[in-house]
Amino acid sequence: MTIETLRHCQVSGSKLSRFGALAFFLMPVCYLGMFIIFGAVLAIPQGADINERIGYVVAEQGLIQIAYLLGYLIFGVLLLVSVQAIHNRFLGVSRHLLNSASLFGFIWVVLMMCAGMIALVGMNTMIILYSKDPQAAAILFYSYTMVVNALGGGIELVGGMWVLLLSIVGLRSHIFPRLLCWVGFLVGVFGVLTVFPSLPFIKEVFGLTQIVWFIWVGTVLCRHKDS
Repeated sequence: MTIETLRHCQVSGSKLSRFGALAFFLMPVCYLGMFIIFGAVLAIPQGADINERIGYVVAEQGLIQIAYLLGYLIFGVLLLVSVQAIHNRFLGVSRHLLNSASLFGFIWVVLMMCAGMIALVGMNTMIILYSKDPQAAAILFYSYTMVVNALGGGIELVGGMWVLLLSIVGLRSHIFPRLLCWVGFLVGVFGVLTVFPSLPFIKEVFGLTQIVWFIWVGTVLCRHKDS
């Protein structure tokens, strides 16, 4: 490898770390945006009257679309950058384990993007159908919300495995602080445990602890860029 090629690789790695750090800082914004919109601003009725729920979605479709864009599509793009940045940071260490971790990361990107597109198309189709056939709209509402929930947050196994395997790689390599790796290990375990829906608040714990992990990883990547 020539000096020019090595220098080019170093510059490219520095840029990737810079964009990766930014992505890790922005992903919590997507999480918080979803929490605020669905948890504080909106109050979708949870009763047995499906027509009331659909009517509320029709009335608030603009804000719900923003939430879907922010929480699924924009998050998916940021996640794609993050997976590449952290893979590049660990490159050459525990290659097989790192490749497995990054594969879970890329799968998570695909799932989030699919969830966002299904949510937007499903909601728009349901709104158009609601004025013509409310019963068919109700069936579609249950169908697309179930698929979106399954792909985009009902079970966080894939995202949990990404964080878990990355943390194991970090513990083996000593590139990241050990405390950060242990925090990531716990975050990953919380994500894996979401396969048991009966566990109370496990998804909330995973989301909140992952926000801390995102910010911490972004800070470490910033320091690596500066060095």
